[in-house]
Amino acid sequence: MSGLVHIGIVTYNSRDDLAACFAALNAQTYPHLAVTVLDNASQDDSAAWVEVSAPQAQVIRSTENLGFGRGHNRILATRPEAAYYMPLNPDVRLEPDYIGAVVRTLQENDAQWGTGKLLMEDGQHIYSVGHALRRDGYALNIGYDLLDSGQFEDAREVFGAPGAAPLYSRQLIDDLASDGNLFDPVMFMYAEDSDVDWRARRAGWRCWYTPAAVAYHRGSHARGLLRVQALGNRYLSVLKNAYLVDLLTYNIPILAVHCGLRLLLTPRDGLHLVQQLIQWSCNIWGKREKPRLKRRDMMVWFLWSRSQPCGQPQSWLGRISSFLQGRRAIIHPSSSHHN
Repeated sequence: MSGLVHIGIVTYNSRDDLAACFAALNAQTYPHLAVTVLDNASQDDSAAWVEVSAPQAQVIRSTENLGFGRGHNRILATRPEAAYYMPLNPDVRLEPDYIGAVVRTLQENDAQWGTGKLLMEDGQHIYSVGHALRRDGYALNIGYDLLDSGQFEDAREVFGAPGAAPLYSRQLIDDLASDGNLFDPVMFMYAEDSDVDWRARRAGWRCWYTPAAVAYHRGSHARGLLRVQALGNRYLSVLKNAYLVDLLTYNIPILAVHCGLRLLLTPRDGLHLVQQLIQWSCNIWGKREKPRLKRRDMMVWFLWSRSQPCGQPQSWLGRISSFLQGRRAIIHPSSSHHN
């Protein structure tokens, strides 16, 4: 097992998470690591802490908030010789063999990207054991909010990997980032990881989950306009990645109805969503590529995704209810849950 793993951390007011994150990195059993931190114009001392406390890490200070995807694209360009790239959220703590276990799994199964078992901070509930993706572009964190009772102890192929601590091979990166961008720079935050999943699947690459790699992730939920932006990113990914027959007969009708309902029920959010789609649709359409995976094989993955256990709402009624609860939490913040 060999090859440099380049770990990229994008920080934004992340000072409180960095000590635990770097302590876990320093304990990794995998010997070939390099770390780059890009600070998105934090107002705390995130960058200064890294420079003093983790001098082995390269630090890039951005004068603006580039968001998640653009930040990682910039980090990626600094070490093109690395065999693997791991975008690591600063609120993730890796068990010592996390990186080594994922690298071994990818090499043993001829897979190009993968993930381990991400648990919530309590160590008992699951955050994700991989991504599933529905035909309408709705991504699911498999196992989300379920008690970890040993139901995911077998390594297996999954649709994709959540962006908190995935591992991407250089082969996949070079294939998908022909324009220099692994993550779509149009997407400031949220849905960039599932967009990479969809593009990689269309290109015929494989993703693998291993329970031998364990990490702990606090996570967060999009609020307010960020939540609308996340939805817009999902639909932009649909426009880019859905097979043409599905796009015309299934996805665009759903998108149109959804936008109409948003404009009717939540006019401000609906207007922002429509503006986002109008602003970027031409850009996204120009990124459509001919798939190497046959449509029938993608449909098998969509069917598989519907069967994956998950605490996220999956029915349309459940998803609408979740959205309305989110709206009430914004209007009445005292009744919301703290993440």
